[in-house]
Amino acid sequence: MRVDLVIEGKAYLDGRLIEAAVAIDDGVIASISSPALAPSSDERVVMRQGQIMLPGMVDMHVHLRDFSQAYKEDWYTGTLAALRGGVTLVADMPNNDPFIDSLERLMEKLEIAARKALVDFTLYCGAPKDLREIPEIRKIACGLKIYPEDYGKLLSIINHLEGDLVVVHPEDLETIMRERRLIAKPTIEDHGRIRPRIAEIRAVENMLRIAGSGRIRLHLTHLTTSDSIMMIASSKLHGATISCDATLHHALLSSDAMRRFGGIAKVNPPLRSREDADAVLNAIRLGLVDAIVSDHAPHLLEEKLRSSYDEVPPGFPGLEIYLPLIMTQIMDGVIPLKTLDLYSRRPAEILGARKGALEPGMDGDVVIVELGREHVIDPSRFASKAKYSPFEGWVVRAEVRMVFLRGVLALEDGEPRIGMGFGRHVARS
Repeated sequence: MRVDLVIEGKAYLDGRLIEAAVAIDDGVIASISSPALAPSSDERVVMRQGQIMLPGMVDMHVHLRDFSQAYKEDWYTGTLAALRGGVTLVADMPNNDPFIDSLERLMEKLEIAARKALVDFTLYCGAPKDLREIPEIRKIACGLKIYPEDYGKLLSIINHLEGDLVVVHPEDLETIMRERRLIAKPTIEDHGRIRPRIAEIRAVENMLRIAGSGRIRLHLTHLTTSDSIMMIASSKLHGATISCDATLHHALLSSDAMRRFGGIAKVNPPLRSREDADAVLNAIRLGLVDAIVSDHAPHLLEEKLRSSYDEVPPGFPGLEIYLPLIMTQIMDGVIPLKTLDLYSRRPAEILGARKGALEPGMDGDVVIVELGREHVIDPSRFASKAKYSPFEGWVVRAEVRMVFLRGVLALEDGEPRIGMGFGRHVARS
């Protein structure tokens, strides 16, 4: 047979790096073979020494803003950041302005994303105002996202779902409000006191009780404490239909970053103690979490530098740096090579997307990373409109050189080779 494209080199297959040829035809991986047995092709890419071939990364928790917050990020800048980070599928959260909690608003967002996106995408919907819209929302959204403010709606929502994905931000709002009232004039360094670890633990306990119904696929996002992770691991052993994820910032950074970076490091949930960060990193190392997410949450630098605690928005960008950070941690022996699955195969499986692995039948999403290309993280060079990061100054030793999306060269040496609207909506399966 003859195919559109063959990429030859050291490829990440089944948890190992193996010399292989990946053949892509009509946007889909047609075969994986030794280079000598590769089919003839219209185009052939032979990787250089030091380069490795990975599947496109899948980030199941991002905030690409747009609408009235396009000044913070829009679907073009956000998905260019994704491309530069080797991410070929993003799942966008609903806390836009306006909030995405109806079929009409979800359709508006779908139109904006389809017009601007460079990479493939899927969308979450918030707790719907009208539960009668859920059957139509289910056709478009990959799942629902439930924030602490909407916990009270969850039980009624469950009755309208059929094994759907429900992603929950686990922090108990009552605990947070009580702690906030105790501090008259909080500073940035009080953030962890206002949103203490017990707020997460109580929320996880509550959600695990709900997960026992089996009516939904519950996913708890950005876990930050050893207690939460172990409770979820125990629930899985007892047959609960539940999954969870963690971020690299909660694994590699601690509350010490608040003293160094101030509001730039403010994020929900907060960066915690070194002990909790080590526990999150260990959970990633052991595969106790099901996915790594960036929680890419851009704001303008001037917003993050405000002096008042309550006026500093939480979150920071991450899409461009997560894969280089993961690869550097792998090369340093901190985490195993198979950790790559947590940012590719596993989130794709949770989302029901035909991505995240170099296997026949999967979308032809391939990322070529060059190892040993040492550079310092410099937020001023981000494609994102958010030009800051608590990882500023970190040295990474891996760089995304090329990205193929559905067999098409989408990025080369940091520059896009496709235009707005190339990204496709990935319907839930």
